[in-house]
Amino acid sequence: MRKLKVVVGGYAVGFPLGGQVWMLMHMLKGLTRLGHEVIFLEDTAEWALPFDPNKGYASADSSHGRKVLAEAMEAIGLGGRWAYNSIFENKLWGMERDALENYCVNADLFLNVSGVIPLREPYMKAKVRAIIDTDPIFTQSKIAGDDWTRDYYKRHDVFFTVGCNIPTGSTGIDLAGIEYIPTRMPVVLDMWPMREAPGQAFTTIGSWDAQGRDIVHEGKRLSWRKCEKYERIIDLPSTLPGVVLDLTMSGMKEDAKRFAAHGWNVRDALLLSKDIWAYHDYILDSKGEFTVAKEQNIQLKSGWFSDRSATYLASGRPVIVEDTGFGTYLPVGEGLVTFDGVDNAKAAIENVLSDYPRHRAGARRIAEEFFDADKVLAELLAACGF
Repeated sequence: MRKLKVVVGGYAVGFPLGGQVWMLMHMLKGLTRLGHEVIFLEDTAEWALPFDPNKGYASADSSHGRKVLAEAMEAIGLGGRWAYNSIFENKLWGMERDALENYCVNADLFLNVSGVIPLREPYMKAKVRAIIDTDPIFTQSKIAGDDWTRDYYKRHDVFFTVGCNIPTGSTGIDLAGIEYIPTRMPVVLDMWPMREAPGQAFTTIGSWDAQGRDIVHEGKRLSWRKCEKYERIIDLPSTLPGVVLDLTMSGMKEDAKRFAAHGWNVRDALLLSKDIWAYHDYILDSKGEFTVAKEQNIQLKSGWFSDRSATYLASGRPVIVEDTGFGTYLPVGEGLVTFDGVDNAKAAIENVLSDYPRHRAGARRIAEEFFDADKVLAELLAACGF
């Protein structure tokens, strides 16, 4: 394949936390490793005030997020190859505007990750415009019910989703005439080496609650909230003496003390994730991941699988997670174990601990076969016609 000029559009300054930034780092580094020329572009709209984890709220001041982005880009060998346009501060940081617009209008591919940035005219001059849905079910529901969102998506040429079962129509969600292509989130494997130590705790990292993201499907409310799922297994630690279960979440508020009283090792995800390297090492030093999934993806079996969970697998850390239907394309049972309900959660953890070395090896094997950035991104580019 010839060397391509690629613009990756997304948001990092807007949400400069470990999981979000690492997702983009894998995309950018992976494309570079395939021999392509890459820049990262972030732009703002009225809904996109940048969040500052040190303050705990969003404001016009983007200084913290820009620092995180600049350091991340340096770490993957793309120092200076980024642009952040702020309508709130009336300034473009990173690349000079002429250089940015010239690059965009001559690009082979504009790859819009998550679909949150404005689609300004220079960005849409690329030969191929592709978008990746990273929040399946919720995204399709919003597109079906909102003209503006549907028009935004349909300004692209190629449509990817990490809900790998969505293109089959098996979920029953309205696809609004969009022909989705399944994809997986890439992981640059050598950035997640297997450490010798077995790790101390089963961990996860995420947001406890989210307002306004539940949907109604066929008359039934389907939740986006992880807090509701953990409530059902609040007594799990008491059934597993000697097993440490970390609950590293942002926004737990009064629930933090209550879950700690039930034996969970509660930690603040914001304090951890604001340092992208602390986030990285936390995963590497875990025993594995134990986590729930959103009810939307469980009930409709979208096939969604977290990019965060993929990094656990790459680190040789087994993943225990509720089933969203990903068994249609990922091997389940060795290194990746599913559960449903508190009794099955206990059994799944005991299963992993009964032969931990086998599950560690299985986890890494799944990452190598299904999440290796070289493979995932080569398939994505081929689907775009390159």
